[in-house]
Amino acid sequence: MNFKIISAAKSDRGKIRSSNQDSGYSGVNLFVVADGMGGHAGGDIASALATQLVAQVDDVYEDAELATGTLLEAMQRANEKLTATVKEFSYLQGMGTTMDSLLFTEGQANIVHIGDSRVYLLRDGIMDQITKDHTFVQTLVDSGRITEEEALYHPRRNVLMRVLGDASDEPQFDTKQIAVKPGDRFLLCSDGLCGFVPTALIEENMKVPDLEEAVELLIEEAKEYGAPDNVTVILVELREADEELPMQGVTWLGSAANEVVIKPNSAGRILEIFSPKAWFDTFRNSASKEEFIAVDDPAFAQAVKEFDGKVRNWKLRGLLFFVILATVAVGSIWGIYSYTQTRYYLGVEDGKVAIYQGIKESFAGFGFSHLIEKSELDLVSLPDFQQDLLNRSVSADSLADAKEKLAQIASSVDNG
Repeated sequence: MNFKIISAAKSDRGKIRSSNQDSGYSGVNLFVVADGMGGHAGGDIASALATQLVAQVDDVYEDAELATGTLLEAMQRANEKLTATVKEFSYLQGMGTTMDSLLFTEGQANIVHIGDSRVYLLRDGIMDQITKDHTFVQTLVDSGRITEEEALYHPRRNVLMRVLGDASDEPQFDTKQIAVKPGDRFLLCSDGLCGFVPTALIEENMKVPDLEEAVELLIEEAKEYGAPDNVTVILVELREADEELPMQGVTWLGSAANEVVIKPNSAGRILEIFSPKAWFDTFRNSASKEEFIAVDDPAFAQAVKEFDGKVRNWKLRGLLFFVILATVAVGSIWGIYSYTQTRYYLGVEDGKVAIYQGIKESFAGFGFSHLIEKSELDLVSLPDFQQDLLNRSVSADSLADAKEKLAQIASSVDNG
């Protein structure tokens, strides 16, 4: 390359989130920021799995076309990985992640983007936003219905139109190739920064000479604005090829810094015992060796006598086994049902958004949920993305949490 790369990176949980669903990778030629879908099970898993997979293509490439194509293939594989993971672990249904990937080649910055994380370029003291958000409010901005400033505070600003993961079987990516020069500075960030901090302040802090200090200041700006979301920031600067610079290592950020281990939940293991196959295997006898006895053979009468005794014993043992099995089954099902009643979700009832207690799944015709409250909010009044999520169900930690999410959806419609 005719330039050298230096970088600084940091991820912060923020002031409100209990976990960090952001992930990031600051490498040699590749830099990635991913934001797991907030409020969905497995947002941290989605961003970590996708980032760890895409980071594998951090390498030197001959040209921009090869680099961009490699990034697109890696992000498509990440989407397939997330889809396969949801099929294996159904309780992760709905998980997804945004992603911005920046890969440098000779004289080029190659960017692949999906979601509402962003890439900015600071050149000659002027900052430009390189990527465009794949959000509902961005469509309002594009159509002239609201301004960029209004979008920053719009109640539906977090409604995503494109993501990697369970919500997008065929993701659509934006690509960008930019001719670069020494002195260019790139910012990759999750919407924990760009979704709350005004653009002017982001630009001001991007101009701070020291990269590490600039990253710290950007994180602090997000905290000044309440830091209601996770915040991930990567700053990358291009320097002259002959400039002496310290060696930099690879940095993993947020959830991607941890090994991803997914285990089936306890309810899944219990239900597996009562699957049709397991039920059949329980009663299936091993093959027995056949034996022939003639009617006039003295052994026949003895065999009949022994058989009658065995039948009586089988009946008694069978009855006892059935009682024990029924007791275990009823107890297990009751335990499962009791656990499900600690959960809540938003779904659809007669075309209205509604709150349910339990879980949406059923087993052998036995349901694990019931209606708690049906709102007056029509499903058809919501964007397609939200309709899709509600049709699949939106989980809640408690009844209060479910009511709060319902109120937020209703408020976004009123204000939309």
